[in-house]
Amino acid sequence: MLSFTFEEIAGIPCVVHRDDQLTEAPVLIHYHGWTSDKSTSGDARGMAGTVEAGFVVIMPDCVEHGDRKTDALEIRVMFNGWAAICDAMERTRQEGSALLDAVLGLPYASAVRPQVGGVSMGGLIAQMVFAEEKRYASMTSIVGRSSFYQADEWCRRAQAGTWCDEWCAEFATQSHPERFMDRPVLFMDGEKDADCPPAVNAETVRLINAAGGAAEHFVESGFGHGFSEAMQARYIDWLVKHRDGASSQS
Repeated sequence: MLSFTFEEIAGIPCVVHRDDQLTEAPVLIHYHGWTSDKSTSGDARGMAGTVEAGFVVIMPDCVEHGDRKTDALEIRVMFNGWAAICDAMERTRQEGSALLDAVLGLPYASAVRPQVGGVSMGGLIAQMVFAEEKRYASMTSIVGRSSFYQADEWCRRAQAGTWCDEWCAEFATQSHPERFMDRPVLFMDGEKDADCPPAVNAETVRLINAAGGAAEHFVESGFGHGFSEAMQARYIDWLVKHRDGASSQS
């Protein structure tokens, strides 16, 4: 039977999606987007199919989201929105290895070939923790901009010269394709997504593969910024493939 429980893991509020009839299942840690949290219904619906495919899915609250949101966030977003987002991503990145340690110690979680993914902001976080945490077998970024820099040109100019610029340069996948050469990665985009233009991730996939990596790119025609049913199906196919240790080459 599929179960949906709230647990604190490594001090982080999480939702755990699992089949409680399985004594042990392979792990997916899935990070949500900026306007979401651990229990957002859209992501939760998508995770049901992942659990049916045999996974236990851990969805943590990122910093300044869900049960971790503080009173300071509203004014910080009002006057320094991009800085607040970058700060939340950075602090969530910093706790990534401790979260994985704790998840792999859960009695119902297999320590073999864990995988990580995320949507929008969560896609950026997934990229960072995957690059740093070699225990992950694969990574999926769903509408997550691998350049990290803001897509809107006006916002990009406003960001120039700030610590956020330096942070993006340090951690962006597109700036460091060599960090993604050793394991398979998947980027998924909507063709009409203005926040995460598909051309950005297409270039990152090209750079990773040119460096000898194994990156794939799925673009849904006519779709914008979100996590569609087609993307959910592709996500599950990818997870099953790499749970079983397959090469990323079809």
